[in-house]
Amino acid sequence: MKTNFAIIAGFAFAIAGASPAFAWHLLPESTNFTGKGNTSATKSGITLKCTASFKGDTDSNGVGYITSGSFTGEIGCSSVTLKNLPWKSTAVGRYVVDIQDVTFDSPIGNCGPSTISTKLRNGVVSFSNDQVSGGCTVSGKITTSPTLSIASGD
Repeated sequence: MKTNFAIIAGFAFAIAGASPAFAWHLLPESTNFTGKGNTSATKSGITLKCTASFKGDTDSNGVGYITSGSFTGEIGCSSVTLKNLPWKSTAVGRYVVDIQDVTFDSPIGNCGPSTISTKLRNGVVSFSNDQVSGGCTVSGKITTSPTLSIASGD
């Protein structure tokens, strides 16, 4: 979030942080966000390329949660389903967000749960060839709205 569900965002949505002072955290805090972009998941030599649409939110401490996702594109994309939602996303560095419990079912097989490490720069969550349990790799580039970023508490 790998068919890239990342993600992340990949969003992949990169989403962030802890609450102690000086901790990295996502901005804006206490907001809903969306993410959209290209993803891919590969298992047993078969790659499924899709366009991902994610929804999530950040709490008042800048911790992110991916709460839903859907996929379009190649045959099979619409049958991809995310599992273990919400996926907690924690900022761990200036441009790094870890997304926990990434799990999905797809026509190429079931993948996860795993933590993937994503990059968040200029509102774009990206990840490349991240390993997910079940013999899967995921990649993606997800643009967030509003633009997510990472800040330090110091």
